[in-house]
Amino acid sequence: MENAENRKVICGNEFPEFCYKAYENEDYTKQFIENGIFRLNCLHYCKNMEGKRRDPTEGRAHTLEPNILSVGYVSTKNPPEETIWTKEEGFQESRPELNNPIFCFCTCLPDVDLAYISDRFKSKYIVKINEPRTLAEEIASYLSSRGENFMIVGCKVVYNKGKKLEKKLTANDRLDLAYKQKPESFSLEREFRIVAIKFGDPCNREGCKYLDGQFEQVDPGCKYIEINLNKQLNYLSMMNL
Repeated sequence: MENAENRKVICGNEFPEFCYKAYENEDYTKQFIENGIFRLNCLHYCKNMEGKRRDPTEGRAHTLEPNILSVGYVSTKNPPEETIWTKEEGFQESRPELNNPIFCFCTCLPDVDLAYISDRFKSKYIVKINEPRTLAEEIASYLSSRGENFMIVGCKVVYNKGKKLEKKLTANDRLDLAYKQKPESFSLEREFRIVAIKFGDPCNREGCKYLDGQFEQVDPGCKYIEINLNKQLNYLSMMNL
């Protein structure tokens, strides 16, 4: 993973040509389009948020990767109970997670079924983001202007949590899954995320129990970061379903 000081936005090849953001509330929709006001949700808050967006597995990946494993067998011959070790092909289980505070702006990829998204989340308003990379860059600039040290990542969510993989991952790819991997049951959402990963000093917001290491037991006090670009975003447009 690259140093956040050297690269505020990781473009890679995962930014789609465009994406969609669904809202239930008309006021939030207008604020996003007309004033550039929106929220990045704390990833661990998503574990317990209300409604169908709740995913208790958020923040921790689960991989089963092909590997050569050491397997022990207890001998039934003399000497009794001797352990015999052998090497076998199998799947190594891993559950990596990042300790950094992580915040997400969740959208849908171009090939999503908008009717499904509107019905599932009771979203009356769908915003088309025609330049998702530009939005990510503006988020990075906004946070940097406030003295916040974040790395911004655009990523497509993969829906293989707990599934057997075809090949072994690199250490960085495995860690990245902590914020981009979800169970297969969410696959119809076709999610694309703009992710803000905080580096350096911890958040200075009071009462954030996540940063006190208690996030497994209680909701984090800091449920989101509000972004206020204070301008109309001309690369956004309303969709008519």
